[in-house]
Order: sequence, then structure tokens, then C-alpha cells
Amino acid sequence: MFSRRQFLKLGFGAMGTAAGLSFLWEYEGLNQSIPVLLYHRIGQEDNPYTITAEHFESNVKALSQEGYATLSLNQVQQIIQHKAVVLPEKPLIITFDDGYLDNYLYAFPILQKYSMVASFYIITGIIGQADRLTIPQMREMQAAGMDFGSHTVTHRLLGTLSVEEVKTELAQSKVTLEQIVGGKVNFIAYPGGSYSGDTLQIAQEAGYLAGWSTRLGVETFKHPFTLKRIPIFHHDQTRSISYILLKKGFIPGLLFNL
Repeated sequence: MFSRRQFLKLGFGAMGTAAGLSFLWEYEGLNQSIPVLLYHRIGQEDNPYTITAEHFESNVKALSQEGYATLSLNQVQQIIQHKAVVLPEKPLIITFDDGYLDNYLYAFPILQKYSMVASFYIITGIIGQADRLTIPQMREMQAAGMDFGSHTVTHRLLGTLSVEEVKTELAQSKVTLEQIVGGKVNFIAYPGGSYSGDTLQIAQEAGYLAGWSTRLGVETFKHPFTLKRIPIFHHDQTRSISYILLKKGFIPGLLFNL
């Protein structure tokens, strides 16, 4: 069993939340469950991975009104490394896979409007192509508090590749992104959620601290290289974000093994 010490601190300055209250968790084990949302595209396209800007804003607005506050990758890293970290009362992580241009055009300003942050996982071999983020756009987003991680070089399914191919995908994408953001890139999202035991070992050896899968569920960070997420698809636009969180098994204070 994991234990924890919870300290309630009145919020002042950087320690405070908008409500003036925050929690300091000292992790002796990783047992805080946090929902992690996975988006891909924002726009009008009729495909499974796209939701409209209006629906994305309705998600973010509802989450904000319900008291959720987003975590940066630095905060997630502190959790994984068992360090004391200040968390909001209702923590949330937002991720985007594939690095589409519409993330900059639509998602980025909406996130800023509601004082939320997200992490974007980039396919480095196609940065700057017609429908993808450019380096200047990425740097603008980073300056506003957004984070970036690897989605490999070519977006091939890692679980189907040779060991040497996986090493190349993970190492080269990491180097490219670190040159763009000017710092360490510690997180990877596996394309298509595909990985093997070798993939996880190679990711660790390449210098990553964690990997996002597409396994469904909330996250306790006990297994940093197979982190779970809650995907938001086109068909979810008929549902409220609160319903989606409940449907996927997240109720504050409880963990469902999904």
C-alpha cells in the first residue's frame, strides 16, 4: 500500500489557486488519480478524431466552471519523480497528439482564454507541412505556457518496428524537439498507442521519463511508461465533458481499474 501526507496550504502568490486554496502533496508513493484528456484535431472535418472549436470550448469552459485546473508537464514530472508538488484541488491534464495546425489556430487561443495549458505531441518529420505546426508557432505556444513532447519522427506504430527502428524514432525526435524548445523533452506519446516491452525499455534508455498510451482510464502514475488517457472523439460531441469523465471511470477521490 502506498502512503501519502497531505498538507493544506492557504494560497498566496505562486502557491495559490484562483480560489485561494491549493494542496501540497508529498509523494511517498504515486496514488493520486488524475484524468488525462486526449484530443487530436479541432475543426469542421467529419472524421473520428476531429471536434469543432465550439465543442472544444464548451469542454474547456465546463471544466473551468467545475473547478478543474490543468497541470504542466513540469508538475507531472515532479509527481513521477516522487517530489513534493503543489496541485490544484481538481487537477487535470490535457494532451493533443499529432501536432496539427488547427491546434494553434483554435485550441491554443481557447486554452489561453480559460487560463489552461496543454501538452502537444509532435511528429518531428512533418513539422511545418501544410496542415502541421511550424517551429515559430510552437515557440509562441511554449512562451505562453504550453508544453511539447515526442510523437516520434514518422508516426509508425512502435510495436511493429525493429529495436533499431524504435531507437531511431525515439532518439531523433527527442533531439529535434529539444533543439526547438531549448530544453529537455521528457515525455513521449506512442503513435496509435502501439508499444512493446522493448519500446518501454528503449524509451527509458533514450532519456524519457514517461510515455502516454491510448489505454483508457485515469492516471495514478504508478507505471510512468504506460500512462492512460481519456480520448475525446467526434462522436463525443453529443455528450457533456462531465458525462465523458464519468463514463470513462473518473469520479473525484475514486479510482476505477480500466
